[in-house]
Amino acid sequence: MQDIVVIALAAVAALAFALAVVFALRARKAKGAVNAMQEDLQQVQSSQAQVIHTTKLASLGQMIAGVAHEMNTPLGFVKSNVEVVGELLGEHLQQTQGKLNTAADYLQKLSRADLSTPASQQAVRQAAAKLSGALQVIAQADLSDARDLLQDSVEGIDQLTNLVRNLKGFARVDRDGMDLMDLNEGVESALTIAAHQLRDRIEVIKDLKAVPKVRCVPSQINQVFLNLINNAAQAMGDKGTLTLRSVRNGEHAYQTLVDQAEALRERCLAARGGVSLPESVDPAVVDELLWELTECWEARHR
Repeated sequence: MQDIVVIALAAVAALAFALAVVFALRARKAKGAVNAMQEDLQQVQSSQAQVIHTTKLASLGQMIAGVAHEMNTPLGFVKSNVEVVGELLGEHLQQTQGKLNTAADYLQKLSRADLSTPASQQAVRQAAAKLSGALQVIAQADLSDARDLLQDSVEGIDQLTNLVRNLKGFARVDRDGMDLMDLNEGVESALTIAAHQLRDRIEVIKDLKAVPKVRCVPSQINQVFLNLINNAAQAMGDKGTLTLRSVRNGEHAYQTLVDQAEALRERCLAARGGVSLPESVDPAVVDELLWELTECWEARHR
C-alpha cells in the first residue's frame, strides 16, 4: 500500500514538474511575444511620428508656396510703381529746375532794367510775362499719375500686411497649447493662404456670422480649414462655387463647407468621410469642436 502511495506521489510530482516546465516555456514564449509586440509598437509609433513630421513638412511646403505666390503679385506691382514714380518725379524735378533757372534769369533782368524809356518798359513787361508763365508751369505740374501709382502701391502694401496678419495663426505649427479661437478668423486665414488655388476660377461665398470662441489648438484647426479648402478647390477643377458658413447654436459654434462642384455631385459624401485631414491632426479635434460638414465631394481619394 505504501508503495502505491509513493508511486502516486511520484507521479503527481512528475506531473507537477512537467506542468511547471510547460508553464515556464509558455511564460517565456509569452514574454517573447510581448517584447516583440512592444518592439512592433515602438516601430509603429516611430513610423507614425515620421509620417506626422513628413506631413507637417509637406503642409508647410504647400503653405510656403501659396504665401510666396500671394506675396509675389503685390510686391511686383509695388516695385514697378515705385520705379515709375521715381522716373516721373525725376522728369518733374528736371522741368521744375529748368523753369526756376528761367525765372531767375528774368528776375535778374528785371532788377537791372532801365525803366526810363518806353522801350525798356516794354522789355520789362515782356520779361514779367515770361516769368509769370514759367511760374505757372511749375504750379500746374501734373503729378496725378504719380499719386495714382503711389495709391496702388499703398493698396499692395495693405495686401501684404493682411497676408502677414493671417499667417500668424499658421506660424505656431509646433505649439500644442489650448487657446480660445475665433473660427471665422481661422477661415479667413486659410482662405488667404489658399487664395492662389481659388482665384479666377472658383467663386467664394462667405456667410460668416458672429460665433462664440472655442477652446482648441488653433494651429491644428487652421490646418483642418486649409486642407478642406484645398480639397474642395482640387475637386472643382476649372470652376465652381465654394460656400463657407458659420452658425451659432446656443453656446456652440458650427462651421459648414459646401463644395458645389457639379461634376462630382454624384460622389457626395456626408460629414468628413471624403475629406483628407492632415496626419498630424486628430479627427477627434473636429468632433470636439462640433464641426458639421453638410455637403462635400471627395477630392483625391476616389
